[in-house]
Amino acid sequence: MSTPRVSRWRNRSSAVLRACECMAAQTPLRFSLLAVLALLAIAVVALQPSYDTNDDVFMTMIVSGQGFCPAPDEHLIFTNVIIGQALKWLYTACPHFPWYGCYLLFVHYLAQLVLLYCALSTDVEGVASVSMRRRFALYLVYFALVELLFLNNLQFTTTAFLAAQAGIFVLLFVTRRRAQQSDAAVTLPLCAAVLIFVVAGLIRLESLSMALLVAAPLGFWLLRQASRQVLVKSGMAAGLAAMLIMLATAYDRMSYEHDPRWSGFFSYNQLRVKFNDYGWTSYTPRTANVFSAVGWTQNDHDMIAHWFFDDPVIYSESHLRGILEAYPWKSERLTMGYCWQIGRGILRDRSIWAVVLVLPFFLASVNRDTHARWAIIGCAITAVALVAFLTWNNKTLPTRVYFPLLSFPLSVALLFPAGSAITISPRVEQQTKGSGRTPPAWFTRKARPPWARPVIVSLVVGVVMGIHHQCRHSVVVHRDRRAFQTFLADLQSSGRDLYVCWEAAMPFELISPLDSLRSWSQIPLLNLVWTQRTVWQDETKRRFGISSLAQAICERDDVILVATPAHRALFATFAKEHFQSDVEFVPSANVGEKLVAGRFQRRALPGDTAGKRTDAVQR
Repeated sequence: MSTPRVSRWRNRSSAVLRACECMAAQTPLRFSLLAVLALLAIAVVALQPSYDTNDDVFMTMIVSGQGFCPAPDEHLIFTNVIIGQALKWLYTACPHFPWYGCYLLFVHYLAQLVLLYCALSTDVEGVASVSMRRRFALYLVYFALVELLFLNNLQFTTTAFLAAQAGIFVLLFVTRRRAQQSDAAVTLPLCAAVLIFVVAGLIRLESLSMALLVAAPLGFWLLRQASRQVLVKSGMAAGLAAMLIMLATAYDRMSYEHDPRWSGFFSYNQLRVKFNDYGWTSYTPRTANVFSAVGWTQNDHDMIAHWFFDDPVIYSESHLRGILEAYPWKSERLTMGYCWQIGRGILRDRSIWAVVLVLPFFLASVNRDTHARWAIIGCAITAVALVAFLTWNNKTLPTRVYFPLLSFPLSVALLFPAGSAITISPRVEQQTKGSGRTPPAWFTRKARPPWARPVIVSLVVGVVMGIHHQCRHSVVVHRDRRAFQTFLADLQSSGRDLYVCWEAAMPFELISPLDSLRSWSQIPLLNLVWTQRTVWQDETKRRFGISSLAQAICERDDVILVATPAHRALFATFAKEHFQSDVEFVPSANVGEKLVAGRFQRRALPGDTAGKRTDAVQR
């Protein structure tokens, strides 16, 4: 490329950067609207995200009335019924649009818009100028390490946390504004904070609670920094948000309590999570008598530990309660081996290491004239303490729980930018002398302390590690998604076969959030996960004339099981112990070793000419 072309390209690039910086300084809201929209669009198109777990796919099926749900329903179990009612109405009006995935993406857009706007608009006391370009560069680092992970593993828990985080930042932004004379300058952001908090509480109340707890050090910092007038208004806004969330929560509970179809579901659910989701129980020689007291074998325990509890007799509420009350499961599991397993799992997460490597640079970029660094460090300590407490008290935390907590200090640092106390190199000063132009920001340098170089190297390593991890994850998802689509095409259900998917054997999470799930409308489905013992599963079983699902899997040709080898071995033992049936699994469709569908049939014996009994109902 010739020198004149290079010069023209540089001049145009400089003009574009200056225009963007001017726009960010003069109209930060408009700049944030466009910048976040562009970043999210690029990320969605380039990475083509998927869900983190199968929970969101099942919730999509519930509100859209597809898959295992025979008709659109507003009861989303984990998300408030108000959101379920809104999504149900949208799916009824336009059933072939991916409303659920778009609603999660819109909340992500709203949360990132608030974060970027607050980062660009925050005033710094006693500093003449703060570089908008530097603020936006820090936000890009945050977006690459944190938001890309949330987008690439879309999930309602992390979405609710982001919304709650945005509400906290709006309150922080209000208390730090210079111009507090106008009531409108405070009232409008506070109304936005109330709305965002309510949305976060509706999506998942537990995520809102976690965000508020990890932000507690910021609350103590604000008590010392903000004026009494602003604190009163912020407190009133927080109280209003709390009241609205309490009313919405009460309405959600009433919708289940007044519906006889949901009688007993939540009381049973609180017991069964200890066996599979929390993993408190274990079958050992020391605990064998606890299970034998209710007639359970080791295989019976392993079945519910692997999410099969669709037998109302064996896995009754009284049996589960008796086992849980007969032994101190919660305290017995808290061993050094358990702690080491938890710590090793978190330390092996590259996304966490990327955040840890970048955090020193963000702390170095915080304004030195305030006690903000101590507030950020306090948030980091609180996050670690919350992760330890939740792990100790409940279960091994998944990434969708511990990563939002541990990455929270990184986002807080964006709201405390340092002033532009810069020095200009002699060469640049000589070139710009007499021209009347301000030297570009990338030609300026700060008086760097000795530790600046390792901090910058840590920043580069962290950014490369985080982006590479997400790109690699996206490549793996695309490969597995193609295999999954091939597997679904091979099933070719005619509507007469019932597919039973055990735990995570069917990778529903590979489905794109922008998929309307229209192809699942003709596939009768049962899932051996938290959807067991729900009104939707009972309706599907009635439609297929099934009273005992386990017996139907053993005896019927129109019931197809999608399960892993471990699941199939457990079920073969279960059938032998409870039905005296010696059965074997016969695959009918598979893609590799992970995705396998097939039927159980009675194992043929020498001289046995009888085939498997078929109870399929003619439709």
